[in-house]
Amino acid sequence: MIEKIKRWFYYRLARLSVKAKQAKNEKDRLTNIQKKIIEITLALINNKDSDLLINPMMDHLVGEKYYVKKFDADDNVEKFITISRISNGFSIELIGHEIIEGEKHNYHFDIWFSENYGYFIVEKFKRNLKRRRDKMEAEIRKDDEKTLELILKKSKNS
Repeated sequence: MIEKIKRWFYYRLARLSVKAKQAKNEKDRLTNIQKKIIEITLALINNKDSDLLINPMMDHLVGEKYYVKKFDADDNVEKFITISRISNGFSIELIGHEIIEGEKHNYHFDIWFSENYGYFIVEKFKRNLKRRRDKMEAEIRKDDEKTLELILKKSKNS
């Protein structure tokens, strides 16, 4: 049993070192535009005010897509990001507007990423979505427990 645990631990350590080395090598190959798009995408994924949406169906016509929508103070869509799986990697499309010195500037970027970076961003997206879902479910269950306690107390008094 101890040998299996040692072997499992060694495997995980070796796998982690290979992935870290690959990520380091890939990180150096990113252009400045790709680095900035990743930073913007991850910042919006981690922003609690952003909506994270996922394509409920993975098929060959629609593909694998993830969406991040950020609203401004007036409830208008300020930024909309589409993360798409394509045949040779991932594509991140950033559409939005910024108000600079009272003037509205619209932009549209469509940037390609390798599979390593695409999977990295999608995993961050999924992890954040799962965290939000778990938090929401815990809040709902908390209220359910209070309601059940009230029902139980009422039924015992009757």
